[in-house]
Amino acid sequence: MVEKNNIVNLKHTTVCLREDGIVEINILANVEMGRKECVEVLDVYEDLLEAKKYPLLHVVNEYVIIDKEAREFGSSEAGLKFSKAEAFVINSFPHKLLANFYLKVNKPQVPTRFFENKQDAINWLNQFL
Repeated sequence: MVEKNNIVNLKHTTVCLREDGIVEINILANVEMGRKECVEVLDVYEDLLEAKKYPLLHVVNEYVIIDKEAREFGSSEAGLKFSKAEAFVINSFPHKLLANFYLKVNKPQVPTRFFENKQDAINWLNQFL
């Protein structure tokens, strides 16, 4: 499943273990992420990350819908088993509202922050390497 350069392409997501030790997850534009898609990404982690925890950088592109089941799974112990910390890069107003809801209601058990640009997210994740 793991392709060259530690990159795996799914229909909805690209997962890359970067040279700096951060796992970058790009959720493609116009995608709906449900529990099924989250489990597929977790399966990639299983193959790519060799049962180790990493800082995760989620880049959420335009018109991505993350449903309730995905949010619940993503904040669960099973959904976070490969995560030291999670940074999300978001730019739309609806995603910002959803981010606040996710932190207050789903309460992920690893450090989690939302950013408007990728470099700020990477800078924050570096403390978890």
